[in-house]
Amino acid sequence: MHFRRQSVMNALIQEQKKRIASGEEINCYIDFLLSEGKTTLTEKQIGMLVWETIIEASDTTMITTEWAMYELAKNPKCQDRLYHEIQNVCGAEKIKEEHLPQLPYLNAVFHETIRKYSPAPVIPLRYAHEDTQIGGYYIPAGSEIAVNIYGCNMDKKLWENPEEWKPERFLDGKYDSMDLHKTMAFGAGKRSCAGALQAVLDSIYHDWQSSTRI
Repeated sequence: MHFRRQSVMNALIQEQKKRIASGEEINCYIDFLLSEGKTTLTEKQIGMLVWETIIEASDTTMITTEWAMYELAKNPKCQDRLYHEIQNVCGAEKIKEEHLPQLPYLNAVFHETIRKYSPAPVIPLRYAHEDTQIGGYYIPAGSEIAVNIYGCNMDKKLWENPEEWKPERFLDGKYDSMDLHKTMAFGAGKRSCAGALQAVLDSIYHDWQSSTRI
């Protein structure tokens, strides 16, 4: 698997180098990394940074989109409601960022999907450097903490009928449509995902495409 991953990364990097050598200008992430690599990054580091972008951005967006398509295909009423909302607001136009406040049901579909099918169901381990208390629990220094996002989002004390996929739960006025902390899909606090907003916009755009295809 490591060899295959390296092969993909090397192919992407070499392709960009050829474009640069031919005088073709493409302002992209790999181009930026290669310019930085002349002084600060090794080719191995560049490869890992490219891989990180793929696995943490493209992969998670794809997973969320697939689950949204799955649930919309099972729920014709939800699908029709989403389709008509998008048509009424956007018509034949592509969804733009300024449309999002006018598409509450699309936002609800996105948040309900990442609630039930979080792309990262368990947050990577956190290390406690000093004694602390979290939620009334004593955590001694040296402990490693894993937050079970799936468990939190399926907690019946916090969510009504959590096993159901029900976008309407995010339309009751309790939630801000752009509040990304409610399902903790992007973490929370200082360690939250730096690409959260981009991931939301990407996923919502793909959900729109899916709703027009189903």
